[in-house]
Order: sequence, then structure tokens, then C-alpha cells
Amino acid sequence: MNCWNRLWGVYQFFWIPVLLGVLLSCASTNRITETPIDRGIASGEPKNASLADEIRALIETGTPPSLLRALDLLRNRDVADTELGRTLSAIAVSLFKSVYPALVAEMPQTDIPVSSPYAKILKDAEKGIYTPAPSSSQDFFEMLLPFIALLNERRSERLAVASPDIDRAMALNGKSVLPYYFKGIILERTGQKDQALALYVNAYQLSIECYPAGLAIARIYASTGKQDSAVSLLTDLISRYPENWSIKRELAVLYYQTGNWSRAEPALAELLQRDPKDRELLLMRISVLVEQGKYIQAAPLLDAYGSLDNTNTTYLYLRARLQAEGYRNRDAALTFLRSILRINPSDPLANTYMAKLLIESDRESDRQEGEAMLDMMLKDANSPNNVLELAVLVSMRRQNWFQAQQYNSKLLESRRSGTDLSNEVLIQQGLKKFDQALLFAKELYEKDPLNEQNAYMYALSLVSADKREEARLIIDAKLSTVTQATLKSKYFYLRSRMRTDEETVLNDLRSSLFEDPRNLDALIAMLEIYHRRKDERRAVYYLKQALSLSPDNPILQPYKKEYANQLN
Repeated sequence: MNCWNRLWGVYQFFWIPVLLGVLLSCASTNRITETPIDRGIASGEPKNASLADEIRALIETGTPPSLLRALDLLRNRDVADTELGRTLSAIAVSLFKSVYPALVAEMPQTDIPVSSPYAKILKDAEKGIYTPAPSSSQDFFEMLLPFIALLNERRSERLAVASPDIDRAMALNGKSVLPYYFKGIILERTGQKDQALALYVNAYQLSIECYPAGLAIARIYASTGKQDSAVSLLTDLISRYPENWSIKRELAVLYYQTGNWSRAEPALAELLQRDPKDRELLLMRISVLVEQGKYIQAAPLLDAYGSLDNTNTTYLYLRARLQAEGYRNRDAALTFLRSILRINPSDPLANTYMAKLLIESDRESDRQEGEAMLDMMLKDANSPNNVLELAVLVSMRRQNWFQAQQYNSKLLESRRSGTDLSNEVLIQQGLKKFDQALLFAKELYEKDPLNEQNAYMYALSLVSADKREEARLIIDAKLSTVTQATLKSKYFYLRSRMRTDEETVLNDLRSSLFEDPRNLDALIAMLEIYHRRKDERRAVYYLKQALSLSPDNPILQPYKKEYANQLN
């Protein structure tokens, strides 16, 4: 036995594959591709299948289960402490941690022998240094492992250096997911999305366990307008990896980018429970809350972000929106916007929102300034979406429905967001095309049934299309469940439109204004009733309230002229 131990100690690195092949052949499998880890053996020399071959084949496959199986074999077959075992363990652990960082698994401590040809590659990769494989190399790992250094690299010139080695690795082992995934990264980050997608799909088809390839496919789908396909793929991934935070993050960001606020909010909140100081996600959640009109919830989160960074332009923009929409303080909002424009005079969000606030001002000089800003932005033949969106809102405020439709049709062609569909519902109603409005409202509602604003637009369209029974079911249900005051106000207003008795109509309108005194539709409806009743005092009261909200509203202009003396 002592003789055997001495023999093992001398020859373990070179002869362990052969010895284990004889002793453990019942546990071996056919190899994927032979690229000997011992470069002292000629690559063309025939070799028997062995445990070392099986372990190496599993590592080369590169999926989480195959890497964990390789580590399990190394541990349970008592070879993890040999030089070969230490080398294979280090490679498997490095690949697992680098390629699949979101997965939680018990990893052994690694101590790669300094004599290993891979020791320098892995050490350099940890420092972000790429080590090209020798031109004569036929070693899969020599070609593949250096790319670990570039997994977070964005510079195209550095990524391009790795491309030949990854191509050679792919040629050596076409059954490994890693070369396809790595080459996809190179192509995607150098702007070749179509080619990248094909390689990501190859990796994902080889094994759906390569979830980073699935994430990359979803990311490219989302960036090319295939949001539904992206959501479907990410939903499938999260069902298989319910605790995978990288998938959860990608899905939350996609919900945010597509304006699916009702799904984005809880998804972002869950991620922030894990890391409350993730600035990017924190800003997204604040944006979602502001978009939903949840200003009270947004305010403390803005304060929290401000304690981390109070110069970020997105933070300042959200501060402006909170002041304007939550606190009705237009001047304070303009102050925040001007501070953004001092940092970046061409900031598109700040310029657009500033123009919007100026156009909505009750001061003529402000409105002129805002309209001039918008006209300047619209001179660009390829006006960005946020400028077109403002043009739609301004046209709708002026009830220039044909112009609003022209601008909104461009938005529907390019992105077809929930906001665009919602605006199109109102535009079609303004054009008196109520059946068409209902079609858009139904599409909007089916896109995100949990979104309260979508449900309201659908109910509004049902009322306008005279589908009263369907509308009544939704309105009655919402009035008993909705707690948000502005939304409840809208439903009271909708119910008033279905009433026939004027006193009952007035009761619903009073309830609407009790919930939200700034409900313009309800104010105009009250004005019209008291005007018909020739109750001048009350008519002027509601006219003043409506004009303070929308001074250039075309519906109000005849009343403004008629009651000019009383207004003065």
C-alpha cells in the first residue's frame, strides 16, 4: 500500500485520468470534445474515457447543473485535492460565479496549483486582464476562460480582441453553451443585435439552463419592439428560477420601460427590499409612483434618493413633477427644471416638461414662452417621442382633435404605449368616433387589466358608446372598491353622465368634486347646468374654477365672453 501511495504521489497529475478510467469506468461518459488539460500529452493521442474526461466534459458544457455535477464528482470521488482536481475545481467555480452570479450554490474553496497553465489566466481575468490563447493552442479552456475578464466590458475594441478565440472554442466544442453566449455578448455590445440574437438562441436551445442567454434574448426582443415576447420569455424564466434576482430585475425594468406601472411597482418594491440603495431601481420606482399619481408615497423615496445624490437630473426632474402635480406648485417645479437646464441645456425631459408647465400656466406670458419652446422642438422632422407626446396633449387641450391624431398616430406606430392608447381613446371621442374609441380602450384594458387608469378609460368609452349596462357594472364596482380620490372622482363623473334626472346628476357631480375639486370635466358639467338654469352666481363660480385649470379650453371661451363683466 505504501508503494502504491508513493507511485500515486509521483504520477498523479499525468496518470490520474488513466488510473481513474480503469478503476471507475462504470461512472464515465462519452466525451464532448477532447482538449487535454495536461498539455504534455499530444492532443491527437487516443485516450480512454475516464472520470477526468467526464468532469471536464461537464465543465465544458457550461450550464449550472453540469458545473455543479462536475464539482460534486470532484468532491465525492476524493479527487478534489489532487493537482488535476484543484485545477478543475477552480475552473468550474470561476465559470459558475462569473456566468451565473445570481444563482446561490455552495461552492468549495479553490486553490489552483501555481504550475497550472490556467492559474495566470484566471488571476488576470479577476483583474480584468484578457489573456489571448496561443495561436497554436488546441485547448478549449485556454480560449474560453480569458473572456471572464470581459463579461462586463463595454468597449468594442477590447471585445473584438476576444472574438477569434471564442470562434475557435466554438469550433472545438459545439455542444457547449459558453462560446455561443460569449460571442453573443461581443456582437450585442458592438451593435450587431441580429447576429447576437442568433447566437443567444443557439445557447438557449442547447440548454434552457443557460438563463443569461434567455435574459439576453428577452433584452433584444424588448429593444426591437417585441415586448410581449420578452415578457413571456422572462415570465417562463422566473417560473423556473423564482429566486433569481437578475431575472426579476430584468422583468421589473421591462415592465417599467413599457409603462406597465401596475406590475412594475410591486416588482421594483421587491427588488428594493433586497437592496434599498440601488439608485437605478429607486429612481424607477419613484417614477412609477409619480406616473400613478401616488405622490405621498413618492415623496419620502425622493428624499431618500436625495440623501444619496441630489444632483442627478432624473431626480431633479421627478422633484419638479412632484411639485407641479402633487403640490400644485408650478413655480417650484420650474425652479427644479431650470436647475436641470443649467447642467444640460438640451435635456429633453426638462425642456418638454417645462414647455408643458408654461403652456398650462394662467399667465399669458408663460403660455407664449411654452408654445414657442414647443414650436421650436417640433421643427425637428424627427421629433422625439416626448415632444410628440406634449404636442398631442396641447392639441387635445385646444380640442384640435385632427392635429392631435396626426401627432399621436406617429407615437402609435413607433411604440404604442399605454399613454398613446389612452390619448387615442380621448382623440377618437373628440372626433365623435365612439366605436373606434371603444376598440382602442379595449386594447388598452386587455394590455394591462390591473391598471386602474386603463379600467377607467374602458368604462368611459362604454359610456360614450352608449353601452350603459356594461359601463354601470364597472362603475358601480369601482365606486365601492377604489380608494384613490382622483380616480373615484372620475367614476362619480361618469355615473353622472348616465343619469337622466338633473338633481341626481348634480349629486354625482358634487360627490365628484368632493373627491377632487380639480376635476375639470365635473366643473364644466356644473357650469353648464347652472348656466341652463340661469343661476349666474353659481355658473360664474364654476367657470372661475375651470378657467384656473384650463384657461384656453375652447368649451370655456363662450362662457368667458358671456360672463366677462362678472369675471372682472
